[in-house]
Amino acid sequence: MKSCLSAVIVMVLAVSVLALQDEKRTKQPKLGEVATNGLGMRLVYVAAGKFWMGSPPTEAGREIQETRHEVELTKDFYLGVHEVTVGQFRQFVCETKYQTEAEKDGKGGWGPDKTGKFVKDARFTWRSPGFKQSEDHPVVLVSWNDAQSFCDWLSQKEKKQYRLPTEAEWEYACRAGTTMAYWFGDKPEELAKAGNGADATAREQFPDWTVGIRAKDGIVYTAAVGSFKNNPWGLHDMHGNVWEWCADWYDAKGYVAENQKDPTGPVMGTARVQRGGGWSSAAHRCRCAARVGRDPSEYRGSYLGFRVAYSVR
Repeated sequence: MKSCLSAVIVMVLAVSVLALQDEKRTKQPKLGEVATNGLGMRLVYVAAGKFWMGSPPTEAGREIQETRHEVELTKDFYLGVHEVTVGQFRQFVCETKYQTEAEKDGKGGWGPDKTGKFVKDARFTWRSPGFKQSEDHPVVLVSWNDAQSFCDWLSQKEKKQYRLPTEAEWEYACRAGTTMAYWFGDKPEELAKAGNGADATAREQFPDWTVGIRAKDGIVYTAAVGSFKNNPWGLHDMHGNVWEWCADWYDAKGYVAENQKDPTGPVMGTARVQRGGGWSSAAHRCRCAARVGRDPSEYRGSYLGFRVAYSVR
């Protein structure tokens, strides 16, 4: 009798364990699935995988630093559907009394004058970038250090390790399984529907500008996040709107032809990687593979913001 009872108990326990395992499996997020945190920020689940980073020699607008190589990312992560907004950054400032570097040193940052020329002036801060923004526009004129401080605050608030994406994670997510110059194809003129870059709309306001596509997207400066089409994984504004800080130090010769696993860039450097292009950028600067590393961690401009990520344990 006891042996029968023991067998039943063992069977019940085994069924319970299997049920728990099934429940865990059903809870495993799928590629492109969206999670929302306590700040109302939406993040897309990005599964680990391999991809070709950089650009082929035949790609229009490519630079020699974009040496094509295979990269393997071994860890799943979440990435913001949108760039961090003015409203989200304002909540951080209100709760912490944080001052950005542009405000603390009184030097401001780079913003547009009436002709569209970029000048450095104390009046340009995230609160006053030189053009009108709503709470849903991407925050700009924040340094890499400011972005890091935001991530630290959000990590404490959400009990997750928020951070800036690595350069490899950024390009992997931007491409979303594609291999073209842009996630939507190779034709720059289609940026008018998929990303906010320099175009005929901007040139109407700034006749001295010579960059940009012939088409019009109807927007001169930043656009509210999500105003343009999302890529196949549900991410918006990976082309244009604002350049985005990445975690890596920049090295123009950092790409090698050999396969790489979870690259994080050089250990030290003088400038940080920026990706994606901005509202004032030429089309070739908005390509998936385009990369810039001209600015130190203290730099701030009205065309530069960030989005956040966190790893899945």
